[in-house]
Amino acid sequence: MLAPMHPPPMTTTSASRGMSGATIAPRMVCRLIAVSTFLSSKVNRYRTIRQSLSHRTSDRLPVPDMWQLGMGEERARVAVVGCGGAGCNVLRRVASPPNGVRIAMNDTAPPKLADVQTKIIVRADSLQAYASMDEKAVQQMETDEEKEISAALLDRDLILILGGLGGELGGWGMSLVGRVARILGDTTLGFATIPFGIEGPIRRQLAEAQLHLLQKRIDGVVTFGNDQLLQVAKDLPMTKAFAALSAIMARPASDLAAALARPDVVPLRRMLARVRDWRYGMGVGREKHRCFVAVDEAYASPWFTSVPEEIRHAIVLMSVLEPGNDEAEILRDIRRRSPNVDMAWASLPRAEGDDRTVVQIVAGL
Repeated sequence: MLAPMHPPPMTTTSASRGMSGATIAPRMVCRLIAVSTFLSSKVNRYRTIRQSLSHRTSDRLPVPDMWQLGMGEERARVAVVGCGGAGCNVLRRVASPPNGVRIAMNDTAPPKLADVQTKIIVRADSLQAYASMDEKAVQQMETDEEKEISAALLDRDLILILGGLGGELGGWGMSLVGRVARILGDTTLGFATIPFGIEGPIRRQLAEAQLHLLQKRIDGVVTFGNDQLLQVAKDLPMTKAFAALSAIMARPASDLAAALARPDVVPLRRMLARVRDWRYGMGVGREKHRCFVAVDEAYASPWFTSVPEEIRHAIVLMSVLEPGNDEAEILRDIRRRSPNVDMAWASLPRAEGDDRTVVQIVAGL
């Protein structure tokens, strides 16, 4: 009979090997879990970054809280349209935009508009009816005025519309340009004056009706009240005061047209569409505290809001002495005054020999 077989005695070495083998699996599981968690966090972070960087390519993505204009290589194709006498006076002071055109729409073509490339002659008595046609219900452009405006706006990305509310031509003409531009798929921003209170209730009521329609026809409207003009030009004759207002309105139109790249147009349209009421302020600073002074003056502008906390969106245009440091200081100061603001900003070149820091803010409430 064979003797029963017994397992060999366990030595110290074999015992340690057995214990090591038993602990390998749990350790590997822990390591795999840690690696999986790490990779998952990296993937989520990558997706977040991709979404924030791709805001210029999709209408569905949110506008980021701060983004810089003008970073694309191709400049935006811009048309600046002056409607009526007041709008054409502003247009004369707008610099011809790079890759853009200036268009005057009026019932006459005075010699002072000789250097404007395109002129559209219209009759004031028909503009209200044409402008009131909803672009979704009436998508065909059948009138001669619409066809002429459409031909002038072809192959544009952004349309800047200038005019005065309260009259028969400029107020309705701005909305007609907006209707045509929307049918063409262009982004639109208007700069409009509001009559003096002393001009009477009829003119003010007409201006309110035109503003209401204009806000339906274009993506954003920046308003400039004539009453506030007296705060900045109280010692000037009325003719010179209106000329000063035209120069003030021309500056953001000129600078925005120069700053934009084509990839900026879609996110800009989303930003404009989110806010109904837009205001403008500009400030200038020099020497050590130039950035603070420029922002402070912009917030104190007569056409700006008196409640900074209400600002939700802002287009900031600046020209600075020290790019980088000054830009960061200006943006921080705006954020401090308006904590909930989403900002699109651009830094513009200074004129040679100009030692000023200039800040312009187009603010949406």
